[in-house]
Amino acid sequence: MGFSAFDDRMWRTRPSITELAFLVCGVLIVLVGWVADFLGLFEIASQPTGHGSSTTFPLRLFMTMFGVAFSTIGVGFENFPQILLGGDRAKRFIVALLFLADGSLHLYAFNDHLGDLFSATFFAFFSAVQLAAAFVIPYTKYRLESLWLAITVFLILAYVVTRTMAVWPIGFVEEVEPLGIVSKLVELATVLVLVSLLQSDRASRRQPMPVASPSDR
Repeated sequence: MGFSAFDDRMWRTRPSITELAFLVCGVLIVLVGWVADFLGLFEIASQPTGHGSSTTFPLRLFMTMFGVAFSTIGVGFENFPQILLGGDRAKRFIVALLFLADGSLHLYAFNDHLGDLFSATFFAFFSAVQLAAAFVIPYTKYRLESLWLAITVFLILAYVVTRTMAVWPIGFVEEVEPLGIVSKLVELATVLVLVSLLQSDRASRRQPMPVASPSDR
């Protein structure tokens, strides 16, 4: 009761109707773009060479940005004062939106690896995890920043390794493509925000607990 209306300590464990509506619609926009891209693979004239073609990449990037931007509207509308004031609350929303963006890009990577069962399963799994995490990260009471950081760092390392050497079960060196580069840039930004969150969490734990004065007892 004594906290400010925009204090980070007033934790909401679920999104508001506005936040949820815009986030769901943002994901639907992403899925519409992905389904259209997936169906296009079955048309001979639109099949990409390698990991997507120069004609499909701009549309993929646009649909991802459009979906994330649409989701941001609900977050900004409901949390504008908190975002202006900064703090861990705003950073968690940023991480959630970055996970949404990266998960969307991994959906397209799934399309590009349909001929490889292992790679297709890999991208399907991590895209599902990231899209689901976008609904969880801003609202969970549990400090899961280390888990999100581990997932993101693993994805970056997996990309670097598969682009520098042939690893099992892939068996060949993957090509460097624009979609992967954009995905890694998003993941690097995610790492920076998560590291900042972890540092803030450690700093808050080191602060001594306030001692109640005799008049407050």
